[in-house]
This record gives sequence, C-alpha cells and structure tokens, in this order.
Amino acid sequence: MELIEIKKMRTKQIVVTNGLLLSALILYFILVSYLHITFTGLFLILGAIILIQAIASILKGDSTKSFIPIFEKVANYEKEKMGIEWRRQRKMSYIWNILLSGWMFLQSYWSRDSSDPISIDVTFTILFIIFITAIINISLITYIRKIDRSTSGSDIKGYTWKSSLIAVAVGLGFGIVVFALTILYVMSDLG
Repeated sequence: MELIEIKKMRTKQIVVTNGLLLSALILYFILVSYLHITFTGLFLILGAIILIQAIASILKGDSTKSFIPIFEKVANYEKEKMGIEWRRQRKMSYIWNILLSGWMFLQSYWSRDSSDPISIDVTFTILFIIFITAIINISLITYIRKIDRSTSGSDIKGYTWKSSLIAVAVGLGFGIVVFALTILYVMSDLG
C-alpha cells in the first residue's frame, strides 16, 4: 500500500471514529434527557452492548469484515502488516470487552436501589466530552504511528502486552483525574 493511500485511509479512520464517538455521545444525551434513564438502566444497557460486541468479535474470528468499509480496509492492512500480533491484539480486545461488560453489570447491580434518573450538568458534561475525545484521539494517533512506522514484525513484537499495560495505567490515571475533578466540581457547587 502506498504511503499517500495509507495517510488517506488513516485520516478517514480518525474522522469516522470521531463521528461515531460524537454520534454515540449525542444519542446518549438524547436518551438520558428524554427517557429519564437511571444509572442501573444505563449500566445494564452498556454492559449488554459491550457483551454483544465481544461475542460478535469472538464469533467473527480472524475475519476483517465490517459494516463500515474504512474499518474493514484498516483491518486488512493491519492484519497483513502485524501478522500474529494482530491476532493477539484481537484476543486481548475480547478479554477487555468481556471484563468491561462484567464491570458494567456489576455497576448496574451496585446501583440497583437508585431510582433517580440521570441528570446532566452541561458544563461538566462538555469538559468530560472534551477530555474523553482527547484521550481517544491521542491513543488512536499513537497506535497508528506505531503500526505505520514499523518496518518488520519485530518492530511490533509484544506491542499488544505493552499497549495493554499502558492502557491500564492511563485508565487508572484517567479514573483518578475524573474522580478528583468530579469531587472538586461537586464541592464548588455546594460552596
């Protein structure tokens, strides 16, 4: 694949990923605003969606088929370029999706006594969206650069484990930052 073609493909990948992210966030806010979903319901729905996605990915196996053409093109390119590491990465994504789904079901169970609908604070929500979008784009661009700049399989050998460890560290850091900002924001509203 030519360098110009790869750059076009990656640009489309980033644009489509951001479009899907923003569409999902808009859908979330519409549903929360008009359906008055509780935290229990939200976590249950998210857990089910993530679990269905994990099962569909497992059943799909090594196939690169996707209903979004650019993702299929990217998967074919990465499968060819990464070889066995691509398969490892897929398996790791199954595991992460199943763990995340379980975490959502657990959150749903823990919040089962709450019947209050989710309320949206616009300022906090906008800051949260900006933060999430930045994290996703930074990780996507870092991943793209690592894959596209590799010249052989040895360049990306072990990349799945390294990136998973980094993701855990970033996730923990992100959780701590969000928790701290939430506490500060709530405290500023009380004062």
